[in-house]
Amino acid sequence: MQHADVLSQPVRIGPLTAPNRIVMPPLVIWKADETGMVTDYHVAHYRRSAGPGLIVVEATAIAPEGRLAATQLGAWSDDQIVGLSRLARVIADAGGLPGIQLHHAGGSTSLKNTCGLPPRVPSLVRGSPDAATEMSAKDIEHTIASFAHAARRALDAGFRVIELHGAHGYLISQFLSPDTNRRPDRWGGSPDSRRSFLLEALRSVRHEISRAGRADSAALTVRLGLAASPPSSLSLEEGCVAAIAAEQAGADLLDVSHGGPIDDELASQIAASFAANFAAKGSGRADEADGWSSTLRLAAIAKTAVSVPVIGVGGIRTPAHAARAVIAGIADLVAVGRGTLADPAWARKALGLDERPIEPCRHCEPHCYWFKEAPRCPARKRLATKGEQEPVA
Repeated sequence: MQHADVLSQPVRIGPLTAPNRIVMPPLVIWKADETGMVTDYHVAHYRRSAGPGLIVVEATAIAPEGRLAATQLGAWSDDQIVGLSRLARVIADAGGLPGIQLHHAGGSTSLKNTCGLPPRVPSLVRGSPDAATEMSAKDIEHTIASFAHAARRALDAGFRVIELHGAHGYLISQFLSPDTNRRPDRWGGSPDSRRSFLLEALRSVRHEISRAGRADSAALTVRLGLAASPPSSLSLEEGCVAAIAAEQAGADLLDVSHGGPIDDELASQIAASFAANFAAKGSGRADEADGWSSTLRLAAIAKTAVSVPVIGVGGIRTPAHAARAVIAGIADLVAVGRGTLADPAWARKALGLDERPIEPCRHCEPHCYWFKEAPRCPARKRLATKGEQEPVA
């Protein structure tokens, strides 16, 4: 079977059907201002990237103090709904499911990024940002409500997939980790208590979806950090329990990633667990695992624990690689991030809808130019030279 045939297969996500297996993951482009409003740049960016069956709009802050950057999109005010509706519409008009990631940075931010508002953290620990405040029980309840209010705004704007950001060391990850959550109350301590924030946020958003009459037309997912090394450690075992609990709390889909750093010791644990599961599923020999990133292996491990579809991400460079992940049962959908930034037509070309060759991401070192100095991205410069895309501004 050709890779286009594999990737073109539709997949159910709760009450929805994604028309293909490719996902554009939520990658921030920092083009808002302090108001968190959608700009013409955002609209053009997502219009160019049409093709994936699911496009998840970049991390969108649920509260001003939860911003990762002063230029981050927001969903904390009804004033932002009109702009967000432009993004949902441009994605839907191109045939994809419009998704949005709701985000709170917790302690992974600074006073500069929050425009002077004190960052809020589950516990004050070494490494907490300057002026951070430890959340009271009332603060926690307010933040959970803020996730629900932001979800309501996203639904009003026309988004059909609501994703909570529970990975990469941000607020939900901070509640899950014993390194960053040392609370003595119902929100901390035991693994069950540390999962409470995640599960209450999911239940709250699920309730909002039902209250809005969208139970049959909207899906709920979480980008879950399945494991992490210090300083935000989470064991693989706890991560798998969290995945099961997230499904039970109403998640229709799991978008699996890491919860923080992955050191060599954790990478070895992930590889061993993956190899055992890979062999147990009868998907092939363990040596066929070569070429999968740690995050893709985490997706495969999560798939053995839950019954809902799983998105895998990490190191997918070619359509053949993406199709192989689906065929092998690594993931039900594959997220292509930097590949899509490098060539916005990646999905259309992978699906055989555009016969031109994919312009590959060069994986620039020491950092990605697209995020730091977008006009210097060599792939996009090459596309501009060929007349396929305008230069990055």
